[in-house]
Amino acid sequence: MPDIAADHRIPILVPDLGTEQETLRISSWLVEPGQTVVVGDRLVELLIPGITYDISATQNGELVSIVRHVDAIVSTGEVIGWLEPDQS
Repeated sequence: MPDIAADHRIPILVPDLGTEQETLRISSWLVEPGQTVVVGDRLVELLIPGITYDISATQNGELVSIVRHVDAIVSTGEVIGWLEPDQS
């Protein structure tokens, strides 16, 4: 039976930073699974040679899963984690 709660999860995606020729790497997760976040909280840092880019929470909720860990090379559109939105 499918996990109905999983249908409400929000993916944390690598945005298009216009860096097709550059390697994107996760340099740091700033929250851990189980932690509550609010809109705008920094979740993860991506490292592009010479630049650090932060991905922030787009909704209030809880970080429930990290899919790609520190030092992983990632690409645009890739799911790197999941948020469970606040239901209140």
